[in-house]
Amino acid sequence: MLDRRLDQTFIVDPSVPFDRIAAALEKLGWQRRTMPEAGGSLLAEGSLLAEGSLLAGEPEVASWTWQGGKPFVIYSFNPVAKLRVLDVATLPPVFRRALAGALPLLAQQDVDHLFFDSEPSRRLLALWAAQETERVDLVVQSERLTHDPDAEVARQAAPVARRLRRIGEARLQTLAQLQLLVQAAPDLIRRLDDPVFVATLEPTLADCEQLFDASLAAQAQAAAKAWYQPGFCLHRITPEAAINVTAAPAGLLRWSNELSEKFPTAFRDIAGWMAPKSLWLSWTIQEPGGSTVRYDGLAWLGDRWVWLPKVYRALVPLCLSGGAAQALH
Repeated sequence: MLDRRLDQTFIVDPSVPFDRIAAALEKLGWQRRTMPEAGGSLLAEGSLLAEGSLLAGEPEVASWTWQGGKPFVIYSFNPVAKLRVLDVATLPPVFRRALAGALPLLAQQDVDHLFFDSEPSRRLLALWAAQETERVDLVVQSERLTHDPDAEVARQAAPVARRLRRIGEARLQTLAQLQLLVQAAPDLIRRLDDPVFVATLEPTLADCEQLFDASLAAQAQAAAKAWYQPGFCLHRITPEAAINVTAAPAGLLRWSNELSEKFPTAFRDIAGWMAPKSLWLSWTIQEPGGSTVRYDGLAWLGDRWVWLPKVYRALVPLCLSGGAAQALH
């Protein structure tokens, strides 16, 4: 069963004030980042945020960093519906679990029920929470609210429903494209028992800079290089072997879902540092009468493949540096 509490976006209970959220993050070891002047904006993942506020003590945006770098927690607040959002997309699971345990969050069923609340502001909260968490399963409920007796709810419901429908359509297109890749992948994988071919898959530093944040690229390339000794390849794959492949963009490896479940769970620890649109493969090989063996690490660069087997072994300690895992358990 998928753990939705560890999704990319947390919706904090509206009754929880900002100072309690900030205190919980500080207690867990996060450092708050602020702009010296108002009027700034989020320019890139983890950038500093301006902290404009219509309510005293309730900034509309704020951000925190872990030891001066990734991962980042980004907070936003809509005072109309008291929508409190924590973007935790770059956080490894151990960080998300700690944060989910420190603050009261709205669960999926809580948002579902808000669509039928008697208060218009609560129905607005449901709409905007569904949009923030990309709940495509709530398209029908969002469309229902386009006929809400409250004019503002009805007005807000239309764009939310359209956005959720577009997200759903884009996901279906992505899955269709990934399926084409999956169908072609076994021919590539069958060549991995040829050391001459495998040698062509060794990534360069420039390749790793396309796949990872700059802070991890050199370590990723070094980890891959350690595999590429003379003769490195898989054991012979027989024509009768069954090859089952899963393809996913790195952005989908950030949380538990139908695709990420087919990858080693350690990918979720490093996914926040991976280029979100880069495509990766995980696969199993089952020989007739034999056991099933799992492999991973083939990545598509747009014009060619590279292979970084079990690259997470070298990168997880860096992403959880400073004793983060021990401190947050």
